[in-house]
Amino acid sequence: MTGAAVPPATPPASPHALARIDVLDILRGMALLGMFVVHFNNYAWTAAGDTPSGAMQVLGRIVGLFIDGRFYTMFGILFGVGFAIQLSRADARGEPFVGRFLRRLAALAVFGLIAEGIFGYNVLLGYAVWAVPLLVVRRWPVKALVVLLVVCAASLPIYNITRVAVFGPARVNEANRARSTAFRSALAEHEQAQKAGDWGTVVAARLRFMPAFHKQWNLLPTGSFTLFLVGLIAFRVGLFDHPERHRRTIAALMVAGTVSWALSNWVFPIGSRPPPVIPPDTTPADMAWVIARANGFRLVRDQWLAFTYMGAILLLVSHSRAWINRLAPLAWTGRMALTHYMTQVILLDTLFTPHGLNLGVTPVMVPLGALALFGAQALFSRWWFARYRLGPLEQVWRAITYWRWEPNRLIETTTPAPAPAT
Repeated sequence: MTGAAVPPATPPASPHALARIDVLDILRGMALLGMFVVHFNNYAWTAAGDTPSGAMQVLGRIVGLFIDGRFYTMFGILFGVGFAIQLSRADARGEPFVGRFLRRLAALAVFGLIAEGIFGYNVLLGYAVWAVPLLVVRRWPVKALVVLLVVCAASLPIYNITRVAVFGPARVNEANRARSTAFRSALAEHEQAQKAGDWGTVVAARLRFMPAFHKQWNLLPTGSFTLFLVGLIAFRVGLFDHPERHRRTIAALMVAGTVSWALSNWVFPIGSRPPPVIPPDTTPADMAWVIARANGFRLVRDQWLAFTYMGAILLLVSHSRAWINRLAPLAWTGRMALTHYMTQVILLDTLFTPHGLNLGVTPVMVPLGALALFGAQALFSRWWFARYRLGPLEQVWRAITYWRWEPNRLIETTTPAPAPAT
């Protein structure tokens, strides 16, 4: 069945629903492309060693300013939007939600264990863990969610200030030194093992490093859960299903994201950053003041530039639905984001590591390689969706979520010929 139009996986209830789904697919595809560029750039830096070329330094600066962290942020926000959509659909149909969503997260955790333990990419497992608290707040009003968002975004500074208030600077310094030493030791062992030429050594090191990584970076809701809340709130106020009604809000968020990005890169820290060793006479108020001057309690982040990128797509689509067709290659890929993300990590870890083919990555290959690989995935997606409703891993994920296997192949229908007149 070639050349046929590809219907959405779930039939939309209205033109707005169709636009909302298409916009989300476009944004997911855009996030995947940005993550491709970041991953290629990381391998290029590894290949450059201790003496990166001038071209490599310029490319690294560009990626660091405009790409790195921005598209991971977009991916996290879209996960929160997806949660909100699943919840609203279950409510509209009067179906139970909690058990189904927990099965969905269990499947995602398995994908995450494979991606992190075998191939070294640590996004999905953290998503599976931090999506569980969304069930607790799923019925909260928007105002309460906004307050929770601010608290979660600032949770690391709040945690550090609280520790100084409760234990005092001396004990906090001692705990920080022990934690930092343990993490540096685990990281050094992990990085050394990545130079090995066999998969067994590398995978064993990655599995050993996983607890240290998540203990260091995933114990507080300042990361993934904060992004999920942004997506949940944005969907609840209608930014995705009716962007034409919220153009001013979208434009304001774009400005705020750009300003936050600029402040993070060229204004903050106003004062010095919190010292690695806290002076013995430091009070909680002193600590709060230093952190406020250093990063605005982590409320001012350069990753909020993702608001600007996402807002630009939403404004384009709200201005003219023709942009949905113009950006179709992004949507094709975004519709099977899980499949393409897993394919991406498998390919990159196989092609560019010592335990794989150990191919070198030059600065020129970063944008060209990312675009070529993404283009290949887009073409494959177009071919696939002319024949199937869901991507390969998406079908598996859906089957586990709903606990039933459904046919995936599209059935070509033809209009029967009229009966002969009698």
